Amino acid sequence: MLELGGERILIFVPHADDEVLGCGGLIEKACRYNNQVKVVLASVGNSFFWHRDQPVDVNTRKKEFFDALKYLGCSDQDIMYEDKESILDTIPKKEIVTKIDRYLMEFKPTMVFIPYPSFNHDHQVLYEACIAGLRPVPDRNYKLIAMYEYPLIVWQHPKLTDVGELYLDISETIDKKINALRKHKSQMREPRHLISPKSVKEWAAKRGMEIGFDYAEKYYLLRSTLI
Repeated sequence: MLELGGERILIFVPHADDEVLGCGGLIEKACRYNNQVKVVLASVGNSFFWHRDQPVDVNTRKKEFFDALKYLGCSDQDIMYEDKESILDTIPKKEIVTKIDRYLMEFKPTMVFIPYPSFNHDHQVLYEACIAGLRPVPDRNYKLIAMYEYPLIVWQHPKLTDVGELYLDISETIDKKINALRKHKSQMREPRHLISPKSVKEWAAKRGMEIGFDYAEKYYLLRSTLI
């Protein structure tokens, strides 16, 4: 079980709403227990979303991101690119890795959370850049490096199997996670969609059932010195 206290936690997310889908409970709980939490959003931009049948501008996406984090108690955030949503694969990977290196050097995290790779190319690009940035380097000692999930990983191939599993009890903060997700108004889907508030809560209940909690978030362990 993942426990939090006195840590410097750095979270990299591909899109605005991934921070809540993957780590909403962790962010709220870590901030409430006085950990230092920084969330870095890789990309926002003007987009056209099929579920809304209309464009959504960059300022809307940024405001939703800031509002969700503020609601969760996090006041430290940054954005890598404000015009690259859904086109991270057009940026030289070295450039993204260099930015990640800078965040790691300046923030000096004890724990780092990165996206689970998926069919979404932005998620895949950020995952690969984070893995490069988190290569073994002298004087960079992380207690924990882990991947967070989101419900759309049900569609993936191949599945990652050579990883450990961590669970975070979010039973007392599940309602805040869902309310934070609702701050992303432009991303709201119908109830049956995998990333609708209803489905996200059911996903957390499923993860909780796996470990004996009412609700949980699941993380995939890449490296740890906690034991």
